[in-house]
Order: sequence, then C-alpha cells, then structure tokens
Amino acid sequence: MKLSIGTAQFGMNYGICNTQGIVSIKEVRKIIKYCNSRNIHSIDTAQGYGKSHKILGSLNLDNFQITTKISITKKNKIKNLENFVISKIEKTLDDLNVNQIYALLIHDASELRGKFGLSFYNILQNLKKKKKFLKLGVSIYSKKELDFIIRKYKIDVVNLPLSVANQEFFENSYLKKLKKKKIEIHARSIFLQGLLLSKYNRLPKKFKKNKFFLEWNEWIQMNNYNPLDASIAFVKKAKYIDKIIVGVDNFDQLKMIVKAYKKNLRLNFKKFNQSLILKRPFKW
Repeated sequence: MKLSIGTAQFGMNYGICNTQGIVSIKEVRKIIKYCNSRNIHSIDTAQGYGKSHKILGSLNLDNFQITTKISITKKNKIKNLENFVISKIEKTLDDLNVNQIYALLIHDASELRGKFGLSFYNILQNLKKKKKFLKLGVSIYSKKELDFIIRKYKIDVVNLPLSVANQEFFENSYLKKLKKKKIEIHARSIFLQGLLLSKYNRLPKKFKKNKFFLEWNEWIQMNNYNPLDASIAFVKKAKYIDKIIVGVDNFDQLKMIVKAYKKNLRLNFKKFNQSLILKRPFKW
C-alpha cells in the first residue's frame, strides 16, 4: 500500500475545499486504527501544521514511518544556526513522542540557496549521521526548484505535486531519472486540496475561470466516472512513485480513498496531457 496519510487537517484548518475544519482527536484515532488494519503505515506531517505533531504524539505510532518537514524561514541571520536547528529537531522528536524520524524534509527549497543553505544542509547531514532521522529530503513545487537542489546536494527523498492537472514531472522520463539517482518519490496534491473532487458549480469562483476544471468536469460526467476514482487512478499509473500522500478530513473519507485505491481502473487521460500547471496552493 503506497498511501501515506497527510496530516495538515489534523492540526490546522487546511484546504480550500475543507468545510469541516480541524479533524477531531476522536476522528484521528479512528483514522490511525483503520490505517493499521489496512496496511497503511506512512504518515506525512510538518512543523508548520499547527498542532499536528502533538496530536500524533499522543497516539501509538510504532507501526508508522513518519515523514515530517522543517522550516527555518526568516531565520537566516541567527548567530548559532546549528543550535537553532538542533532545538527544532529535538522539539519535533519530543512532540511526536519518537526517538527517530523516517524522513526529514526541508519545507522551503529556497532555504538551500547560498552559503546559508550549505550550512543548513551540512547541519542536517550531521544530524542524520546521529540517527535523528533516516533520510533527508526536500519538498518542492516545480521541476526548476528540484533541478537546482539535485545539482547542488545529495538528497534521499523528494516530495512533489502530481495530479492530472499538474503533469510537469512526467515530462522527459523525469521520474525515472530521479529513481536512477536513488531518490525516493512522494507524490502530494493529488486532489488539489479537493478541487479535483468538486463539482464545477461548487468550485470557488476564481477556479471556474480555469479551462482545465471545465474540461475535467465535462470528462468526468460524460464518462460517468467518480472523480475520486479517476484522481487516484491517474497517480497509481505513474511509475516510480514510492508514496502517495492523501489528506483526509474524516474517517469516512479515508475509507472511500482506500476503496478507490484498491480498484484497478485503466482510464484514458490523454485529453489532459497538456494540462495547465496551476499556481502554488499558498497563492490561492
């Protein structure tokens, strides 16, 4: 099972289509218990996800690989960067109630630029050697960002956006090239914060102006497809993906996602080969 549970909704009101707010601790417990019973043993979280770390730390996560993210934005002038980073990692381990993290990702790729970036990277590599985490990686938005990273640094993991609406990383066998470099690939934003699952008339007004969503909804209706099934089928057909991150607003939603994941659908997505790459979510 390649599914990994995205936890932004566990600690903050996240998602442009999220109408339910933060997931309750009771619901989170049900989600984790269900994951254990369905061979889902991967969790994706971040320091910036509100109370997500502490919520997760209150549960038994012994069977899970935890991937989290660190950000030190606007801290590039601090006097003792090493102490600052170490304190951030120790707080993460303490909040999650674990001795080691599976993968630590740099949340903002721009923090790896210049002399500051090199120092930051070297500090993290030393912490990796001390077994604070097993793998070091980066979360990126574009191929341009990732190209810069892999020219300058050796990374173990990349977290990247991948969906029928964002096919940039399918071009020129790019994912295959990453695997040749032994980089683990985690795909996120496969539902575009729920936009791909929404009916056209329920989309936020600014997205109705985007031709892609009109074509996507027409294609779904014409073929009588379930948008959840189609969104997952698209990512499942991609070779070289190690983890597929899915954010969930509630327990029932997770059950539907698992059901859709288990289907072996072969859909023709050629219509969307030239899909417009949408703007970064934080600019929505």
